[in-house]
Amino acid sequence: MLRQDMRVKVGGARWLPALVAAAALLVGGAACGGDTGGGAEGKAPPSAGSAAFPVTIKHAAGETVIERAPKRVVALSTGWVDATLALGVVPVAGNKWSASGAVFAPWNPELKEPATTAINTVADISVEQIAGLRPDVIFGSYQVTSNKGLYTALSEIAPTIGIIGTDNQDGTWQEILATVGKVLGKSAEAQKAVEEGERRLAGVATTYPGLKGKTVSYVVLRQPGTVQAGARPNDHLVRFFQSMGLGAAPGLVKLESKGGETGFLSYEQLNALDGDLMFIGGFSDSEMAGFEKSELFKKIPTVKNGTYHVLDAEKIGAMRTPTVRNISYLLDAMRPALEKAGS
Repeated sequence: MLRQDMRVKVGGARWLPALVAAAALLVGGAACGGDTGGGAEGKAPPSAGSAAFPVTIKHAAGETVIERAPKRVVALSTGWVDATLALGVVPVAGNKWSASGAVFAPWNPELKEPATTAINTVADISVEQIAGLRPDVIFGSYQVTSNKGLYTALSEIAPTIGIIGTDNQDGTWQEILATVGKVLGKSAEAQKAVEEGERRLAGVATTYPGLKGKTVSYVVLRQPGTVQAGARPNDHLVRFFQSMGLGAAPGLVKLESKGGETGFLSYEQLNALDGDLMFIGGFSDSEMAGFEKSELFKKIPTVKNGTYHVLDAEKIGAMRTPTVRNISYLLDAMRPALEKAGS
């Protein structure tokens, strides 16, 4: 994990003539100018009291000082986008949602181009494109945090905040929301949103009392011969399930306790998927359909028991990134499985 002791002071948008020099800092070559349209002015947060600023945000790339509430926000990950929207601010740019080819995540219908520019964060991020949007703050992705040259280049445009988690993954949706609340001068609103989200998740156990003591696994098809699953305590989806009263599948917990790698399982380890229910999907629906017909699939304990539930690529993508904004979207997708297991 990158650890830079770098403090970036927020002035206005400091996209000097140094933009060219900043772009040159990119590792792997200078970024090409894609769509450099300025986009619509982001909906500004209400004027925050002067006591809220300046505020120092600690993150995986160092520290960033925010001197006043930003109006134009660029958010380069789903968690940042959703937290910004939850606090009433529409970003001038957000990461492109790629689970199904959609421009933005389906639970954010208010995001539309060209008012909000979609930034491709899978390929090389264009510094020039972001500079053209004249942001007041940039919430960076893992790609930004792990690339010192890219982080420095973006910091020359506007104060830039890296991921706030550890172990090379971003923080929880609660931590992300709290951070955005500090940056926007809306900490009280952020706390209320966290409490509401947690209440809704905890309410699942009340709605479906039969879920008590039940266990669950999620599986994402990767390259041939490997699936992604998880039982690590810091796994975001494991925490998401725990907030509803669901534990991790015993086989995965056992594998984790023995020092095994539960992030990725070989087909020979599929017997670890022995929870009371399982959510499974692929990065494409055709990929999942092919796997579902295989003999390997039929040998998975939860498949034998008939307690598995296939999710399309859009929903499995959302499940891997729980946020304050997609809780309802995920619960709707999971409802048939929860009703069956909780009855």
